[in-house]
Amino acid sequence: MDFYKEFKNLLVSKPRNATSSRTAENCEFSDYVYLSKNIYLSYFITECEDCYYSEYLTKCRDCVDCAHLGSCELSYQCVDCSGLYGCSHLQDCHNCSNCDFCTDCLNCKDCFGSFGLRQQKFCIFNKSYPEDVYRKRVAEFKKNTPKKIIEVLTPQFNKHPRLYARMLKGGEHCFGDYIYFSKNCFQCFSVRNVSDSAYVSHVNDQQTSSADNVDCDFCSGIELCYECHNVNSCNNCSFVENCIGCSDSTYCLNCYNCRSCLGCTYLMNKEYCILNRQFTRDEYLAASAKIIKDLKEAKVYGKSLAETIK
Repeated sequence: MDFYKEFKNLLVSKPRNATSSRTAENCEFSDYVYLSKNIYLSYFITECEDCYYSEYLTKCRDCVDCAHLGSCELSYQCVDCSGLYGCSHLQDCHNCSNCDFCTDCLNCKDCFGSFGLRQQKFCIFNKSYPEDVYRKRVAEFKKNTPKKIIEVLTPQFNKHPRLYARMLKGGEHCFGDYIYFSKNCFQCFSVRNVSDSAYVSHVNDQQTSSADNVDCDFCSGIELCYECHNVNSCNNCSFVENCIGCSDSTYCLNCYNCRSCLGCTYLMNKEYCILNRQFTRDEYLAASAKIIKDLKEAKVYGKSLAETIK
């Protein structure tokens, strides 16, 4: 039995979804969109509305050209921020409003071209001004193009020391960047509530947690998973993509609430299946063990989903 050949034939025999989105309204030109509305040319969007040309947004509204934002509104060209309102060209800023061209600011209001401020307002280039003077000077600055403003600010920003990594309320025994409420993470990036994992990125669990995972991306609520992408609430799965609520499964694509499946696609509420064919529990355990043993002996076990369908 040539498992990979049969698995590839099964995959190509069924039409593939054009996009992987769920509960999305008016989001036809975006991908990986969940519980969102009016999203255009954006990717990896969760619980957002009226956002365009962006990626990795969670609970945002009216944001354009942004990336890696959480709970932001009316923001433009912002990256790695949360809790913004009416801001533009911000990076690594949190809980700020009406700020422009700032970096590493926290709980600030009406600031322009500033770096590393905490609980400040009416600041330009880190210097405080009366409100009327601030608004007049900012109006003058905004007559320039964003490119020109950035060219002026870059030498100023380069004078300030930068954090080697962003870790908040956690980061215990962690190596990576943008790690929050996590511990024992190696080479992990943009993760939240993750523990005992390695080479994991974009696993941002807001209400749940993930643990003991390796080489996973864009997931939530996963445990004991390896080489998984875009999966939610899965346990002990390997080489799985676009699956929800699955466990003890390997080489599966677009499966939902399935258990103990091998080489399956587009199944729902199934268990003990191999290549979409139903087996009894004992038949499945024997057959799946033999298939994996043969693949390992041939030294081909471990191909990614992308490699199997080349």
